[in-house]
Amino acid sequence: MVWWFDVPKVAFGEDALDELEQVHGERVVVITDSVVKSLGFPDRVKEILDRGERTVTIWDEAEPDPRVSVVKNAAGALEQANADLIVAVGGGSVMDTAKAAWVLYERPDIKLEALSPFDQLGLRAKARLVCIPTTAGTGSEATRAIVVREDETGRKFATINPELVADLAILDPELTRGLPKNLTAYTGMDALTHAVEGYISIWKNDFSDACSVQAVQMVFEWLPKSVDNPNDLEAREKMLVAACLAGMSFSNSQVCLAHSLGHSLGSVLRLHHGLAVGLALPLVVEFAAHDNPETAAHIAALGASVGVYEEEHEAAARAFANRIRDLQKRIGFPASMRDAGVPREKFEESLEQLVDYAMMDTSITMTPRDVEAEDIRRIYECMYAGTRVGF
Repeated sequence: MVWWFDVPKVAFGEDALDELEQVHGERVVVITDSVVKSLGFPDRVKEILDRGERTVTIWDEAEPDPRVSVVKNAAGALEQANADLIVAVGGGSVMDTAKAAWVLYERPDIKLEALSPFDQLGLRAKARLVCIPTTAGTGSEATRAIVVREDETGRKFATINPELVADLAILDPELTRGLPKNLTAYTGMDALTHAVEGYISIWKNDFSDACSVQAVQMVFEWLPKSVDNPNDLEAREKMLVAACLAGMSFSNSQVCLAHSLGHSLGSVLRLHHGLAVGLALPLVVEFAAHDNPETAAHIAALGASVGVYEEEHEAAARAFANRIRDLQKRIGFPASMRDAGVPREKFEESLEQLVDYAMMDTSITMTPRDVEAEDIRRIYECMYAGTRVGF
C-alpha cells in the first residue's frame, strides 16, 4: 500500500514573521478574529507585507468553532479582493476559517459538508495559503483538516483533503508571548492529544509516529514552563514546534475517539476544544489499551519515551494515562467536567445528545478498538466524575 506524508514548508524561531516579506502575492487578505486583531498581530503582518507595495485587506470576523455562514462571508471577502494570497493569523478556528473559505473561493460549487479526502479541488489556481498560529495547540498550520460548525444544529463536522495543507507555516514565538495560563494549558493539551491520537490511530505510520514521539516529549518538558512563565520565549517556541509536529502527525494518520468526544462537547456544551479533548485523552488511552495487546504495547512504547515503564503493556498504558493526569494537575488543568464547571443537571440532560454526536463524528472510525454508544456514555460519565476507565 502506498502512503503519502504531506507537510507545509515551515519557518520557525524568533523573527520568523519577517519571512512574510519573501512570499509572493499582490492581493492579500489577512484572515483573523477581533481578539487577535486587538493584539495588533494582523497589523504587524500588514506592515511587513506593505513593504512589497501590495494591496492588503484585513478581514477580522472569524469566530470560535466557525459556522458555515461565517466561512461563506470570508470567502466573499476573498472574492471581493480577488485575492492571490491568503494569510491566516490566529488560532485553530481562524485557520479553519481560512482553509474552508479558500475552498469556497476557488470552488464555489463545493459543499463543505460533502468535502472528502478524495476530491480533486484544484486549489492554488487563484491563491496560496500562509498560516501563522498565535496559540500552540491545534497544529492547523500543518494539517489538511478543517473543523466547521453547522449553522442550524451547531454540530461540528471535520473533514480532510490533502490540498488543504498550507503553502507556508510561520511559527514566531513572539505571537504567543503572554497568552493567559488557562489558554496555554488548554491549547497545550490539544497538542498533546493530537500527538497521542496520531500515534494510536489505525492509520498510524512510521512518519507520523516519529512526529508524535517528539511532540509528546516536548509537551511534557515545555508546557509547564510555558504555563509558569507566559513570557518565556524559548518555551513558547518549543511548544509551537511541538504543536506543529503533532499537527503533522495526526494530519497524516488521523485523530480518533478523544476528538469525537471533544467535538461533541464543543457542539453541545460549548467547551473549549483543548479543554474537551484534554479531559478525554487519559480515558481514551485507557479505553484503547484495555484487552487490546497490540495497541497497549504501542502505547507502552510511547510512555517509555517520557520515562514511564511497566513490564505488562496494559499496565504501562494506564501508567502513561496517569502521567498525563499528573501533567494536567501540574499545569492547573481540570481533572473532570465537574471541576471545569459543568453543572451536573446540564450534563445529565445533554448526555444522550453528546453520545449521538460523538457516534456520528468521523474520527471515531480511527479508534483502534470498536466503540459502541454504551462505551461513549460510560466514558462521558467517567469524564464528568474524574474516574478511570476500566472497560
